Amino acid sequence: MYLMFADTPVLYFDFDDFIVEVINEQFLPYSLQGKFTRTVALKDLLRNMQYLKSWLSHRVLSLSRANAKQIYTMYQIPQLDDIETRVKICLACKGVAIQDSYWLAKDTNEKYESVNIRHKHFKEILEISLLGINPTITENSICPELTTHGLFRKCWIRDGNNLYLLKSDNFQNNISTRMEALASKILDCFDTNLSIVEYTGRIRNTKVGKLYVSKCKNFITDDYSFVEAWEIIEYCNTYNINFRQYMYSLDRNFADIPVLDFILVNTDRHTQNYGFLVDNKTNKIVSLAPIFDFNCALVADYFNRGAEDTLSQMFNSKETLRQLAEQYRPCSNVRLNKEKFIKLRGSYTEYKHVFDKVYERCLYLNVI
Repeated sequence: MYLMFADTPVLYFDFDDFIVEVINEQFLPYSLQGKFTRTVALKDLLRNMQYLKSWLSHRVLSLSRANAKQIYTMYQIPQLDDIETRVKICLACKGVAIQDSYWLAKDTNEKYESVNIRHKHFKEILEISLLGINPTITENSICPELTTHGLFRKCWIRDGNNLYLLKSDNFQNNISTRMEALASKILDCFDTNLSIVEYTGRIRNTKVGKLYVSKCKNFITDDYSFVEAWEIIEYCNTYNINFRQYMYSLDRNFADIPVLDFILVNTDRHTQNYGFLVDNKTNKIVSLAPIFDFNCALVADYFNRGAEDTLSQMFNSKETLRQLAEQYRPCSNVRLNKEKFIKLRGSYTEYKHVFDKVYERCLYLNVI
């Protein structure tokens, strides 16, 4: 079996014979670079296999995700969440994902065009993914749902020539999803050089009634792939690089992320929820990826709960949202467009208390 990057062979492996052979080091996933040892020693062969299996297992949706069990049922997958099962799932769906151009092929003559789900038709399973209803058996496992991360209800759909991600939640009145759409509108009131994914909210009719969903457009193309922050952290650990300094050196707009996350009390900026764009011709990092995923933002404000001192997940450190915002504020160029903010606030009188909390944090960080 070959790990491919589009039509470029990257690595050959055969788990039965304990073989993992790098073909093209340049196009290895970032978390695997510098990890593999060319050796015949059994302990090293087993370590090479462990590295690869860990990476493959990371590509598969977790059973902890909402309605994952129903998705597993649809694809006749055992409901186990161990590495070996997840690796088997990855092999079955050829590791194809929307976020990058990695995939698995039995032969290097196979072409990426045959599995590229950014272009090819795939079975949309909206009601299974969002509501957990009506799972039916399917034999086609080339599906973006099997390699989409996150714990909330979500699914991919094709609308015209574009892919969109729909998300929802099971809180009362789908409030988490409503706050994601609101957070997107509030973010538009800030001057920042960050690229930010836009979320719109809408009511969608389903077989069991109306459901509020957020909708965002896929930002990944055939020219650039998305690399999650955890992979860059692994890369930095391998080469003894300071991750925070490395990120800031690659894109100084990085400082705006913890500032905006504090302002929106976004408590879910973990290391799969931000990252970089890499050039698919070179596998080199070119910039921060657009920031996305705001369905945990503003929720604490809505329920009038203080969350500013919640531990941040950005670096898996002991720092809170407030502490990171204070640390990066001097390097950030974030500014609130007060006129746009006030106008938006007037359109959402039912969320007046949410806007007031956001404004208080803007005053606290002096970004007005």
